[in-house]
Amino acid sequence: MERLFGDQQCQSLLLYLDDIIVFSSSVDQHLARLEVVLSRLQREGLKAKLSKCAFFKKEVHYLGHVISSEGVSTDPGKVEAVAQWPRPTNVSELRSFLGFASYYRRFVEGFAKLAAPLHRLVAQLASPKPLKRSAREFAEAWSAECQCSFEGLKGKLTTAPVLAYADFSLPFILEVDASHGGLGAVLSQEQQGKVRPIAYGSRSLRPTERNTTNYSSMKLEFLALKWAMTEKFREYLLGHKCVVFTDNNPLSYLTSAKLGAMEQRWAAQVAAFDFEIKYRSGKSNRNADALSRQNFPGTVEVQELCPGVAVPVVLQQAAQVELVAQVNQVTSFPCSSVSDMGAQQVVDPVIGELLVFWRRKSPPTPEERKKLSKLAIILFRQWDRLVETDGVLYRRVFRPDGGEEVFQVLLPAVMKHEVLTQLHQQHGHQGVERTSQLVRQRCYGPGMSADIARWCQECERCQCAKGFPTAPGSFMGHLLAARPNEILALDFTVLEPSRAGLENVLVMTDIFTKYTLAVPTRDQRAETVAQVLVVEWFCKFGVPGRIHSDQGRNFESTLIQQLCSLYGVEKSRTTPYHPAGNGQCERFNRTLHDLLRTLPLSKKGDWPFCLPQALFAYNTTPHQATGESPHFLMFGQEPRLPVDFLLGRVQEPFAGSVHRWILEQQDRLQVAFKGARERLGAAADRRKARHDLQVKEAPLKEGQLVYLRDYSVRGRCKIQDLWSSVVYQVLRAPKEGGPVYTIAPTTDLSKVKQVHRSLLKALIGQDPPLELPDPLGIEPLQPLEEEHDEEDLFVLVPETPQDRG
Repeated sequence: MERLFGDQQCQSLLLYLDDIIVFSSSVDQHLARLEVVLSRLQREGLKAKLSKCAFFKKEVHYLGHVISSEGVSTDPGKVEAVAQWPRPTNVSELRSFLGFASYYRRFVEGFAKLAAPLHRLVAQLASPKPLKRSAREFAEAWSAECQCSFEGLKGKLTTAPVLAYADFSLPFILEVDASHGGLGAVLSQEQQGKVRPIAYGSRSLRPTERNTTNYSSMKLEFLALKWAMTEKFREYLLGHKCVVFTDNNPLSYLTSAKLGAMEQRWAAQVAAFDFEIKYRSGKSNRNADALSRQNFPGTVEVQELCPGVAVPVVLQQAAQVELVAQVNQVTSFPCSSVSDMGAQQVVDPVIGELLVFWRRKSPPTPEERKKLSKLAIILFRQWDRLVETDGVLYRRVFRPDGGEEVFQVLLPAVMKHEVLTQLHQQHGHQGVERTSQLVRQRCYGPGMSADIARWCQECERCQCAKGFPTAPGSFMGHLLAARPNEILALDFTVLEPSRAGLENVLVMTDIFTKYTLAVPTRDQRAETVAQVLVVEWFCKFGVPGRIHSDQGRNFESTLIQQLCSLYGVEKSRTTPYHPAGNGQCERFNRTLHDLLRTLPLSKKGDWPFCLPQALFAYNTTPHQATGESPHFLMFGQEPRLPVDFLLGRVQEPFAGSVHRWILEQQDRLQVAFKGARERLGAAADRRKARHDLQVKEAPLKEGQLVYLRDYSVRGRCKIQDLWSSVVYQVLRAPKEGGPVYTIAPTTDLSKVKQVHRSLLKALIGQDPPLELPDPLGIEPLQPLEEEHDEEDLFVLVPETPQDRG
């Protein structure tokens, strides 16, 4: 059933074993969704008994809950027996009652406080020999507090409220509070003039969090805010407006307060959310205040029996579009002022060592260098290239294309996680080289190359979604251009059907700048190609000198020939059955699949809405062949990215007059075009020289962790994960020359498989299980020597500009 309806789970239906519930917002939509469900059942030869089916119901009973247009509530038929539930006489009966009650805990405000005496009683009697506890011992341990807790839970369960559905077009209200007893949060919304609860949340403090010396009241309140937004209610709040109420007045000044290292990491996590903090006294903040001051039952925790079922999310098309737009708006990213960046550099353990000598305007003596850390010594080698602007240290370098200055901010270690997250995870999960280009355009730090390589290789989404690095393909003939919009390459790629029914993508790539557009289309007809060409390219970038494509009928039709004749465009084509002749588009198709494959599973059905963000990430990243980003070569300037606000980038000085600025831009572009032409020619020669080289897969060792190639997905799977998310362990390596390995899942080593080496991919960034004797993991990356000038992306600045030559 999961294989059959997994792509529709929580989108148009809820699936639990063989029970299917289809939900819709209108009759027409409901009919369409029912047709999809019934047609799939028919296709697989499955039958549904008519007497067990119910259609067009406004209220249904599902897994012990009542789901209606008003919201979600407990099933009266299930909880009415609670009123006559007899008092437990032993630990087993008490556990049964707590398990039943915990299943409905989301409906009970202050559940942990009510159930705390009963949990303590279980912990007391369950150790060390619970089976030998007599009924008499249980009765003696049963106190008046336990009886009050038992009766209170029964009363709350029989009068549980109706939790409202979340309306993602309305702002959320989040009430948070913290005390040394625990954290509390209430998520609600104002719907139809009435504030209705969406969900309750509370948890106890961990041992380190109970330390009053390290955790002040303001820090605990901040912890409650971080926990509620990034963990408990993340799925609701990410990408949506939220008003946060707290009874801690200092927390309302979070954006201007001086924070420690831990608080700064928390601030970086909550910065992705769109929220406003408002102060409200504890007397008015009763809901969250009561939840935070519960007496939690120590280490005893009761897991929810069926998490996620009680709060179904009704997804609407408008809400999905709004989510994509809001998550990526600039205001959701943390911004750092110049003073903030300077303060971070001062407290950084490595940069701070350099600043001590920078302030006294002299480098360290040989005796002082012996006391410095290894990273600080590497950083001191850049002494002659450092400049200070507004209290912030930068490394001044020149681009290799003609000497344009680039200022790389010395990146504090505390900001490294956020910068790499934005430039890798939030910028399309691009590879090591392209991510390094993005980072080095903005930042510098000792060991940064090794950090970037390790970050990309250990990325969980990249390891599951991407394949082996393939051998570089060669082109026996080169398709080269000398200026922008000289040659426009076209190709279609077909992806999995989206929820809107789109599956075709027309890819248009400028051969010289590598600037690419990808437009989803309903079909691949010649009329569609002509319309997209005129609207999306001719009217925005001008008419190209030549259009290059394969010999598809849609590209070679009479309509396209007439269009080219009308606009004076030359038409060229590849040889039959030779896609390498249109290698630029074919290579971009693979890149596009990689970018979209890294989308979360919940977003892959809406890939057309994520396509503009993926294209922006590609076009704003320097291309390996040209050394410049496609956006720069096409438009003459680099776009500002959200990470630039985080880093507080230095503004480029204005030339003073429009005419002078135009002349500078023309000179700048001519230099960039010349460098791009040289790099394109050199790259083409390198591809041809490496034509006969083959990629040899490294042998695996016993105990090593690997991924297994996933061929279980049927049909089109261009943006599905290439590798199974299950981690396997090599139990037996073959003898010399053998390709067959014996592997088994790390969760169950008895499920042994024998597979070929080509189906395995070594897992990076995780140690083997501890129970393996002498496990053989992957050797860690060695730090790169940053002082080697020839390995640097940029040309280093000499002591005087006149020395450059």
